[in-house]
Amino acid sequence: MGALRDEHHNGWLMPSGSYPAAAYEEPWEGEETLPSVQTGPSKIVSLRPTGFEAARTVGEHIRAAVPVVMDLTEMDDAEAKRMVDFASGLIFGTRGGIERIARRVFLLTPADVEVTVIDRPLDESGFYNQS
Repeated sequence: MGALRDEHHNGWLMPSGSYPAAAYEEPWEGEETLPSVQTGPSKIVSLRPTGFEAARTVGEHIRAAVPVVMDLTEMDDAEAKRMVDFASGLIFGTRGGIERIARRVFLLTPADVEVTVIDRPLDESGFYNQS
């Protein structure tokens, strides 16, 4: 079996375990660390618009892949319906998601965010039932 060339160790590839201590270092033993990997959005925007002029702000955040909590409790019925219609079209066009989280409060999410909805308490033994 012939020797293989390796530019980092005096020109020759040496069998495992036979590298000089100063010439060989495990790649994971250095002081460098890998950057942390985020698994979700780094921020969420909460808006309480009073008029339809806030629609642009909602759209810009969703296009920038930032989830938006849209609280429409301060809007009159006609404007709130218009905002929900706009948000529905925006979410459809960006392949995102929309969840109603309370009366007149919606969570708008970009396509890369998954929302899990839990309709019942996690503990069915009554722990959360404090009545």
